[in-house]
Amino acid sequence: MKNNISRRNFIVSSTALTAMAGCMATKSAEKAAAPAQEMSKESGIRVRFLGSGAAGWKPEMAKKNPHFRRQSSVLLENKVLIDFTMCSFDMLPTDCHPEVLFQTHSHGDHYNPKAAVKSGVKRMYVQETWADAAREEVGQAAAELGLPAPEVIALPFGKPVVECGMRFTGVPANHSTSRVTNGVLERTSLYLVEKGASRLLYATDTGGILGDAARMMGIDPHIKESNFSRFAASGSYVHKPQALTAFIMEATDTDLDEDFRIFVHSSVQAVSRIVNMLIKNKRLELPSGQHVYLTHLGLGDKYRGWPSEKIDKELPEPLRAAYDGLELVLG
Repeated sequence: MKNNISRRNFIVSSTALTAMAGCMATKSAEKAAAPAQEMSKESGIRVRFLGSGAAGWKPEMAKKNPHFRRQSSVLLENKVLIDFTMCSFDMLPTDCHPEVLFQTHSHGDHYNPKAAVKSGVKRMYVQETWADAAREEVGQAAAELGLPAPEVIALPFGKPVVECGMRFTGVPANHSTSRVTNGVLERTSLYLVEKGASRLLYATDTGGILGDAARMMGIDPHIKESNFSRFAASGSYVHKPQALTAFIMEATDTDLDEDFRIFVHSSVQAVSRIVNMLIKNKRLELPSGQHVYLTHLGLGDKYRGWPSEKIDKELPEPLRAAYDGLELVLG
């Protein structure tokens, strides 16, 4: 049964958003692993969904149905982007000038070199397996546009970097692309975002949560305070047990038996099971009334063109459907 707390209490109007403090520059991949910046002690992460849909969005779709969702992208604290494509521009708040871009992977519905350059970001983080290719592509886009290219920084899994008062840690996703660089397959990233006591997991695209990723974030129920010291003593990448306080995950509606995307994407049912397990094991502790938000809702699937209010009626607690332009403060 759904609770009676209105999600309107958690939506922040764009007029209420204020410009956040400027970001200090991170100069190299080495500094990315040991950043000089300090994480903000204030909790609560401002999130704006620039897009909440999967691949396939076209401008003519929105003309026919305003509920068609743009390609998935979020803006954090009015300064940091996770993924960005050309269809994201018109969802940026007025006078917003993002400084940093974190890329999950190189599929075209998440990554566009020209969009990255036009956005004006100064730094762009990508998983280390495709950093060289990204530098070449972004450099070429900048040359064609006659604009400065952002610095492309290789970010290894499990190595945190602090940007704009938030700490970002890339962890491995269960998703694949066709890109091969120097004989190495590209790896896709999920992002753990921390600010004060807030711990947000942004998980798209991925088929579930990999065990390695869960351990890097401290949400694997097998790792307890009683046995964590053994991992810490070995120099393991395992994070101490610590609950998430906010969760955004893809739901690409992969419930058809013959749908091959079950290997690399998650369904509503899969997200619900993950959320329930994490809550039961105290690895997800949501502030009262806060929901888990679904993004990357599949175009051409069950939820094609549905408004969020209609989708929400079919979702189990505590899930809600994100929509383009939705603004929240997640604790």
